[in-house]
Amino acid sequence: MYEYSHGGNAAFESGNENIIDLSANINPLGLPTGVSHAIISEISKLMSYPDNSSRKLRDKIAEFENVDPEWIFCSNGGSDIIFWLPRAMKAKKVMLMAPTFSDYERSAASYGANIIHHFLSVDNDFDIDRGLIDAVRHNQPDLIYICNPNNPTGRLTDINLIRELLDIFKANNSYVAIDECFLDFTDGASNHTSKVFLEDYSNLIILKAFTKLFTMPGVRLGYALCSSKEIIDSLYFHGPDWAVSNLAQSAGIAALEGADAFVKATVEYVSEERNKLENELMLLGYQTFEAKANYIFFRSLYAFDLKEELNKEGIRIRSCSNYHGLDSSYYRIAVSTKENNEAALQAIAQITKGYNS
Repeated sequence: MYEYSHGGNAAFESGNENIIDLSANINPLGLPTGVSHAIISEISKLMSYPDNSSRKLRDKIAEFENVDPEWIFCSNGGSDIIFWLPRAMKAKKVMLMAPTFSDYERSAASYGANIIHHFLSVDNDFDIDRGLIDAVRHNQPDLIYICNPNNPTGRLTDINLIRELLDIFKANNSYVAIDECFLDFTDGASNHTSKVFLEDYSNLIILKAFTKLFTMPGVRLGYALCSSKEIIDSLYFHGPDWAVSNLAQSAGIAALEGADAFVKATVEYVSEERNKLENELMLLGYQTFEAKANYIFFRSLYAFDLKEELNKEGIRIRSCSNYHGLDSSYYRIAVSTKENNEAALQAIAQITKGYNS
């Protein structure tokens, strides 16, 4: 049965309108300049159907990503593409990391694919290592999802390992989906992106979204990068026409104006605040895993449920107990505004010291 399993829903729960919600990982810098005005300006065009192929938006994304616009497919959020991929790839066997983003499994299950979990180890900081190569050779999946950096761990996957995976999957006529929705929060992202492989590997699909980086979860706008015309056409075929509204296309174009400066400011802010949060949590006795995204992944060795204790203080974080391979001792907390981060740290310190006293 369906059950909502993500963060970011606290504001819709009765009595939680003023909660500090750190369960969803949204850019604390807020909307880029011009997005709100672009949406308002587009209202007069709502009587017209949107451009089905999002040509102006794809041109702007191509400039931002430095890829051919013909390699871009736009959709109603990155999750939309995740759910279309197994059907578009006709994937009967899908391999997933454990832990990782839950929608990969839901998308594979909705198509009836056989799901194979590759479990990551706490002893290796939940990093993807060469054990995955052996697992892929043994299981020979049709499709693999890799979140880079991974959600919820925030750990990066080595680019050379990704190249080796691409070679294996290419030889097997199968597909690699790399989710880079959080990669632009990483310092030195250009050294970790799989975009460098797009031209040589037509079996590579990279997933991106405006949701996290550009603070637009309510707009619903994402895109895929792939050099295969056959795959791009298949994504169009397996999804509805007009998947991206006029409002979303205009918002995306506006967000990409001056995006390089916006991303630079975001990375600097997030890196500073993330390091502070990780250091303070370590001092309080929590185990952190040096995330490279806009969130902190950590483990509590205390007997109390930190999520429930913080709920009492009006602060929501994400319990990771519903991720494969994790238990109730693991949590994820978003990097937010300085005020929210400080409020969370003070509350965690008070709760932890109260337990230790």
